[in-house]
Amino acid sequence: MNTIFVDFKIVDSNFVYIPLFAFLKKKIETKEIPDQLPSIRKVSNFLNISSNTVAKAYSELEKINYIKFYKGKGTFVNKSIFSNIHLKFDFIEHEDINLITQNKIHFDFISSSPNLSFLPVKEIKKAINYILDRDLEFSLINEGPFGNLELRTSIQENLYKQNIITDIESIQILSGAQHGIDLISKTLAFAKDYVAIENPTYLGALNSFKKLNLNIKKISLESDGINISELKKILLKFPIKFLYIMPNFQTPTGVTLSLKKSKQLLKLADTFNFYIIEDDSSSDLYYSNTAPRSLKALDTNHRVIYIKSYSKIFMPGFRLGFAIIPKQILNSFFNNKILSDSNTSTLYQKAFAYLLKEGVIEKHMSTSRKSFKKIQDILIKELKKIDDISFTIPSGGCSLWIKLPENISSKSLYNKLLLDGVGIVPGNNYSILFDNYIKLNFSRITKDEVIKSVQHLKNAIEYFQYLNI
Repeated sequence: MNTIFVDFKIVDSNFVYIPLFAFLKKKIETKEIPDQLPSIRKVSNFLNISSNTVAKAYSELEKINYIKFYKGKGTFVNKSIFSNIHLKFDFIEHEDINLITQNKIHFDFISSSPNLSFLPVKEIKKAINYILDRDLEFSLINEGPFGNLELRTSIQENLYKQNIITDIESIQILSGAQHGIDLISKTLAFAKDYVAIENPTYLGALNSFKKLNLNIKKISLESDGINISELKKILLKFPIKFLYIMPNFQTPTGVTLSLKKSKQLLKLADTFNFYIIEDDSSSDLYYSNTAPRSLKALDTNHRVIYIKSYSKIFMPGFRLGFAIIPKQILNSFFNNKILSDSNTSTLYQKAFAYLLKEGVIEKHMSTSRKSFKKIQDILIKELKKIDDISFTIPSGGCSLWIKLPENISSKSLYNKLLLDGVGIVPGNNYSILFDNYIKLNFSRITKDEVIKSVQHLKNAIEYFQYLNI
């Protein structure tokens, strides 16, 4: 008891429960109170304050899911607030997040996979039936790690429309973008090698690099993309093997890399002899009149390794993507791919090739862009009703990166909103430096749900502002 409250000071005896709540909240977060809290009566006697005041402070802690009362046992820290569940959201963004949170989320701003009503089930069913009728049992045979030739040819033709020129051999089929990130990082770097990333960045990539025990150098982001000055300083000090970057609608910030910085990056890659891993997960979801330009389209010296996934919006269950691998590292990449023993179904690959050729995918993306833009517009309109938050409106993608009012923790806000059935991605996931930010993925949310869910967010922010935490 003495050690817990040794630095607690009562400034105003008429207004104690809020500072007591804030004090206990911090003690729980720093794990200075690791398990059971003292009883209300003991705290009341020790601090010489009323039991009602202590009860109010405990009640506020319960509201944000920090403690739990057990009849006949006492008051305990809710240890799930420290669980690694918070660190998994972006890493498994294609999964059904509701399974992890035990169906507590009714308004889902966590998952980045699409609303089920958006999926083109009829078109996919038609494609699969067409392939089964055409190829019979050959559509069920595993074609090996190279990937289906028909699909690779369709991808090559589609890339040509985006000013990306490559040969069939360099196009490697993947089981989603994460598969590509894992394989490419293993191909380019070994333990203790230096790599560079944007900060913040996609957690799946960050976790992959950590598992390889790489030395990770983090580069801050500006409104037009990665901070080139910071990157140059890193390159002068360390032999960087590769830079991992998301040039269009970056995760989690939504920032897009400018043309000027794109050219600077490619020049630096040549000068300092490193590769650039371009993760293109969202460029199809643009809201302007023209599609954004990829970094790969500017790459003349084969420094960019381009990764694209079709899982995120079109077919989240198919786990399908591809990478363009420069010929000079193709053999090493292929050896790692064989060892990974992860091949996408031949039937799915052939069906997707058919959908690409028939223009079904582009038609679906066009419809999705219109639908997501409407949701983004409604979301922005509602968010503007919340005082003291700020955000930049991205020109594509399905998320918003929001700066909270000062002194509001994203982790506390997450726990508070979870009680209202609202799931958000706390910036604390990415780093303690971003604890004052939250990410809202709006690919799963419906237009009707936006108004209700943002009202919950507004109420929660006002609640913490009132407590002055």
